Amino acid sequence: MTKRARGGEFPEPDDPPESDLDWDEVVDVICVGTDPGPTAQAISSIQCGRRVLAVPRPEIFDTDTAAYVTEMTADLEPPEPGRPFPLTRARPTEAEPARGRVIDTFVGAHLRDWARHCWATPFGVLYSDTFGIDTVAMRTHEGLRIEAAVLGDYPSATERSSRAVADWLAAQAREYDVQPDLDLTLQRLIIEYGRVAGAELLTASGPLLVRACNGVALPSGDGDTDSSDADWAPRPDPDDGDLEVAIVGRPAGRFARVELLTSG
Repeated sequence: MTKRARGGEFPEPDDPPESDLDWDEVVDVICVGTDPGPTAQAISSIQCGRRVLAVPRPEIFDTDTAAYVTEMTADLEPPEPGRPFPLTRARPTEAEPARGRVIDTFVGAHLRDWARHCWATPFGVLYSDTFGIDTVAMRTHEGLRIEAAVLGDYPSATERSSRAVADWLAAQAREYDVQPDLDLTLQRLIIEYGRVAGAELLTASGPLLVRACNGVALPSGDGDTDSSDADWAPRPDPDDGDLEVAIVGRPAGRFARVELLTSG
């Protein structure tokens, strides 16, 4: 295991994805950038004992990686302005079997709408694989199924602003030592057998091939939290009860975003 990876000493996965490449290092998740989405994923993965490699976000993605992101987001039009910071009321539910389950209506009709909302926010994240690693199945008060990875309690005394949520994540990142390795530069995503298998990184001693068994977490299209404070101010009601910070996604989707959760 690389010293750059955060997380415990764990054996190789029992059934890792097929690969023909000679990888230099193997981790569970590669998180790109210090944006809230990938940072939240790194924190969640470390909390669950996953091996995480955090790398800086390049100013410009290489041609192949940019083409991949463009393909994933080509049809996503930005939502209307004036978006409140998302606060979801939901409760855990029993996980439903992958086969033979009833697919909620949003999977077909609203999954794209969900993706565009995630991609247009500074708190969104795009996964190279289906979101759902180390998550809990939940249902919102409206009856929609979601997947959530709870990071921790959101202090009620904290100022209600998007900057406060970003600061909360930054504090958690320091606690879990989630800091991108500045000696690494993301060169490109490596696609093998039709999936993103890992990434090629540039080091002082040459290229480094890092396999990501559970995928790569990429920052959303809007990574500047400072420019979105006005639009992304949480407005929880005093009756909302205890709040938790979580990464929330939809089943079968590759997009997620940081939200506040409450069971109230």
